[in-house]
Amino acid sequence: MLPSIRGAGLRQRLSALLKQPFSLKLFRPGPGRVRMRLTPSGWGFVGLILCGLLMAVNFSNNLIFAMTALLLSIALVGWYHTRVNLSCLSLTDWRVAPVFAGQKAIWRLTVENGKQRGRYGIRACSSGAETDPEQYLAAGGQTEITLRRQVVARGLIKPCPADLRSCFPLGIFEARLGTKDLPECLAYPKPAGDQPVPEQTAGRQAHLLNESGAYTGMRRYAPGDTLSRISWKAYARFDELYTKEFDGAQGRPALWLRWSDVRASGVEQKLSQLCRWMLDVHGQNREYGLELPGMKIEPAGEESHLRHCLQALALYGETERTS
Repeated sequence: MLPSIRGAGLRQRLSALLKQPFSLKLFRPGPGRVRMRLTPSGWGFVGLILCGLLMAVNFSNNLIFAMTALLLSIALVGWYHTRVNLSCLSLTDWRVAPVFAGQKAIWRLTVENGKQRGRYGIRACSSGAETDPEQYLAAGGQTEITLRRQVVARGLIKPCPADLRSCFPLGIFEARLGTKDLPECLAYPKPAGDQPVPEQTAGRQAHLLNESGAYTGMRRYAPGDTLSRISWKAYARFDELYTKEFDGAQGRPALWLRWSDVRASGVEQKLSQLCRWMLDVHGQNREYGLELPGMKIEPAGEESHLRHCLQALALYGETERTS
């Protein structure tokens, strides 16, 4: 009775496997899994072995039999060492930072070798990406492998599969070690345009991000004061918010960067000009707000505010573009 139960379970698994839709992902190595492929040179080597085998059988020549067996042994040894060269490697997740259109997005992967043997000829591969030259990974060491892709337009670069490859030592087999997919990368608009920054203030004073001058005292907190100027020691002592004051800490008024103020005609030209304004104003340590059709971001001056505004420019109209 037990064999019949096992047979039924096997039939169910085979039936479920056959019902799955066909996909090329079935042939991709999963994360941490090594798969082997024949290289073009490897196919030529296989053809040489087959020719030798046919000649040995046809002529009943023991010397050709021995040479064919030697070639087959070399191929098997090469297969083993090629596979071992990528086995048991520790991989981190791919990392990438946002870029501007026209630059190259760089994905970075840290590879660690926990074995007491070196690894040779390692490179990363992904569709449409530039790879670094083959690298050597010393025993017990680690290295960083990068992939680069030219960014043509703003928007979100979608994830795509990637893997590590090596043809060491003979070049007739290629080992592929699966990694996680390349994460999505945000591409900001290319900063461009020569239109001057419009001096349209937000109706309140802004503070310089890096306060300078001598400390002059404290005053009661007023709405709009930055958190970096609040005296938390005074709050713990008096249970009331106070703002620290410095000589020269008062900056110029905050600005509004509005879509309607850009004189360019095209959408991409407008976004590039807004990006240019944003970087210029941020470099002057001034607070600024962003106003796009259907979106309004209140003035601020921190790095997180800059990233938030750049992300809004990068993803503007993305739904309409992808639909």
